[in-house]
Amino acid sequence: MNNNDIRETSLSERTLSGIGWSYLATFIRAFLSLLVLVILARLLTPVDFGLLAIAWIFIMLGNRFGQAFVGPAVIQRAELTDGHIQVGFTLSVLIGFAMAVMIWLFAPFIGDFFREPTASQVLQALSVIFIINGIGSVPTHLLRRDLHFRELMVADTLAYCVGYGFTAIALALQGYGVWSLVWGEIMHKVVHTVMVIRYTHMPLRPRWALQEATDLLSRGAGFSLARSFEFIARQGGYFVVGRWLGAASLGYFTRADKLILLPRNYVGQSLFHVLFPAMAQRQQGTERLATIYLHGFEVLSLVALPVSALLFVCAPEIVSVILGGQWTPVVVLLQILAFAVLFQMCDILNFAAIGALGAVYRQAWRQGLHAVLVVGGAWYASRWGLETVVIVIVGAQVFAYLLLAQLTVSLLSMRWRHLLRCCLPALWAGAWTAAALWLTAGQVRAMELPAGPALVIELLVWLATLIAALYYAPSCLRPASIKWALTNIPFEVLGAPGSYMRKGCKWLAREKEDC
Repeated sequence: MNNNDIRETSLSERTLSGIGWSYLATFIRAFLSLLVLVILARLLTPVDFGLLAIAWIFIMLGNRFGQAFVGPAVIQRAELTDGHIQVGFTLSVLIGFAMAVMIWLFAPFIGDFFREPTASQVLQALSVIFIINGIGSVPTHLLRRDLHFRELMVADTLAYCVGYGFTAIALALQGYGVWSLVWGEIMHKVVHTVMVIRYTHMPLRPRWALQEATDLLSRGAGFSLARSFEFIARQGGYFVVGRWLGAASLGYFTRADKLILLPRNYVGQSLFHVLFPAMAQRQQGTERLATIYLHGFEVLSLVALPVSALLFVCAPEIVSVILGGQWTPVVVLLQILAFAVLFQMCDILNFAAIGALGAVYRQAWRQGLHAVLVVGGAWYASRWGLETVVIVIVGAQVFAYLLLAQLTVSLLSMRWRHLLRCCLPALWAGAWTAAALWLTAGQVRAMELPAGPALVIELLVWLATLIAALYYAPSCLRPASIKWALTNIPFEVLGAPGSYMRKGCKWLAREKEDC
């Protein structure tokens, strides 16, 4: 075995280990998030969540614009010196202070624009997050670059428990309303930053060198521009709804969006954090990247379409169990947003591949167009109500996905038919799960079962149908990624869970007669 083979094997093992730890963190975070959401939805009002959402639009936009200058460039750069790290830390802190001051000064005008004076106070309080993130940005991205996701899992879990699991719930029980969410988020960021600094042992000393600063900023400017447009596209709907339809409507919209983003945030986003640095280290081999991309697309679409069916059909039970009776208007919004799950999840692969290959400026104008379509379309549709706004946003997401997929297909020298072929197993499984859920939901609602037991029955039927659809699929509709995984993925790195995963893949990979 030559050095390149050894390096590839080591990188594959570290990548799989990173995915394993990342998904363990995902499952823990998903459970905690759901538990916290259930509790806070009963302690706080839609207006409380709407006020936080107004402020969060600008906090997240500032983070995307400011911290994206340095962090992604640290990951994407092939060779990273101590000088780059220290200069990157200095830049991140300076940008954080600048963003905090700017948000503090503009907060009153933002509150007046949304006709919510409390929003300006919330925004000023949250501006300290820019400074905290500035300190922790480079250590966090160093851990991602080196695929140290076990340490990131511990930091994320502990920070979320302290921030939301303890601080936010404790303050909400005391009647602090939206301020319980504010202090929960601040404590979350503080704990996470302390933990990542501890894990990297990075010296917090400022340093300035023009060459390293220019190198990082020239690389990071494209990432910053692309991520800023991406954020505007994702949050533009919040902006329009909060300004023209009010804080209560924004509260309903954010809760529906929170639920619909759970698959993306806790399946796709975790994969992105591992794939981006792993692909960046393989950026010279586009054929290898294309293979990874196609198999990743098949797996993600195979998750996304059945989940879309679940969210659409079972929306009444999901909203009732998770949010409670006061959130009934969320049901229709959740059903509309369910059509975007496939495109939201598979976009993760586009972002990872494009970022690894450094084509971020070509990505940026596509996401800029997406942002214009979301904001302009949502504003025009706002005269017909919240449901119409959500329909327009979903349409813009589909269009933007096609633009980014076209760029990825071009960069990786693929053809569209390769991508479409990967959709067939997902279409097969999605059709069967949708049909089974529709029949089951009709029966449990006719029996007038409580929402909790009804949802449990629907989930069991959904899971059983999905497994059966995969097991009994004809050869032309079976996932090709299963056999590829058995040959190329070192499952033994994951220990006992990896052994069970390999057995499961072998069980699903049995031969069938051709269609």
